[in-house]
Amino acid sequence: MIQILDKSTTGKNIDEKVRLSLTIGMFAEGAVTLERAAELAGIPLTNFIDVLRSKNIPWMEYTLEHTKEDELAIQKYKGGTT
Repeated sequence: MIQILDKSTTGKNIDEKVRLSLTIGMFAEGAVTLERAAELAGIPLTNFIDVLRSKNIPWMEYTLEHTKEDELAIQKYKGGTT
């Protein structure tokens, strides 16, 4: 397992690699927020997002509610009815 962590996760030492791997898992499962995961990993939020991107893990959720809000805003912008 240590060999896998060495190759798949960034970090200066095995403790940092384990911590980052655990927080990625916790975030992916929805157990912690993005901000909390970065805090637990001990890295800046932007760096944590970069790590998630490098592993093809979505870091931002775009819900149906967001889509509806965007559609309303577009209609309003176009001068249509809301």
